[in-house]
Amino acid sequence: MKICDGIFGYIWRGVFENNCNTFYLGEPLNMLIDPGLAKYVDMHFTDMQKDGIDTKAIDYVIATHSHPDHFEGCAMFMGKGPQVVMHKDEIAFLHEVGPQFFAMFGMQFPQFTFDIVLEEGEWKIGNEVLQVYKTPGHSPGSMCLYWASKKVLVCGDLIFKESVGRTDFPGGDGTLLKESIQRMKELDIEYLLPGHMDIVVGKNNIKKNFELIEKYIFPML
Repeated sequence: MKICDGIFGYIWRGVFENNCNTFYLGEPLNMLIDPGLAKYVDMHFTDMQKDGIDTKAIDYVIATHSHPDHFEGCAMFMGKGPQVVMHKDEIAFLHEVGPQFFAMFGMQFPQFTFDIVLEEGEWKIGNEVLQVYKTPGHSPGSMCLYWASKKVLVCGDLIFKESVGRTDFPGGDGTLLKESIQRMKELDIEYLLPGHMDIVVGKNNIKKNFELIEKYIFPML
């Protein structure tokens, strides 16, 4: 689904199995974000090709965090051409708890290597700049990616439409989640692209979404 020029989203609507939303940021980034569960990657590729995207041109495959419903599909790209990317603190967390966490869901822990290890700051690709934000709370090394020239925030499981990422998994922290959300609230955002549920479009709608979460959900964290 085309969201705006160069931005595509594949929103998970499944009822009986959890998976995440997957996003593609086009030229010059050519970036697949959160491929989700491995068994659904081919389905995403079919949908992307219908949208006119050359899936062989993907340069980067990024996981906003290491939970299986976002990260497992990254293993399909390792050593296959695209550079696989995650935040350094989430990689450390994955080494620490990955096998046990995958086992919680009855899943095999994948073999993994990362081509690019991110830290907070600017990431320059061609003539564009992405801002990488470490946003712990849902997991210790969760990150958001902000494309300022498009006013797009890819926020993983930090914040959703009228909800937030859960904090009861290993490494979750409600206080850190609130702090991370408050940081992202200050950005100039026209397109909020979350890891689950619908996207939020429009500065006023996004502002109202942050305010609703602060009022009704923050007291429960």
